[in-house]
Amino acid sequence: MILLFSIFFACGVREDRIQSKLDEMNYCDEAADCVDIGGECPFGCYILVNQAEESAAKALLARHVETCVYDCVAPTEILCEAGQCTMEGW
Repeated sequence: MILLFSIFFACGVREDRIQSKLDEMNYCDEAADCVDIGGECPFGCYILVNQAEESAAKALLARHVETCVYDCVAPTEILCEAGQCTMEGW
């Protein structure tokens, strides 16, 4: 039981760290700076990062084992608002 709890806790911490890194990679001066690298559960249907961070973000996600599935709608226009990459309607 303790081992099982430790495994779940470790996975949660790792997901928190990945989300934190993805948040750091989401910056822009204009919409052209932003790129959608796709989605991965539990991080969202669309993961937006600065295009300079695209390879690093994909490498980060490649090390994560996806544990859930999303049913996502088609993406909308990518925008840069207040220095963050976002999508129209978010």
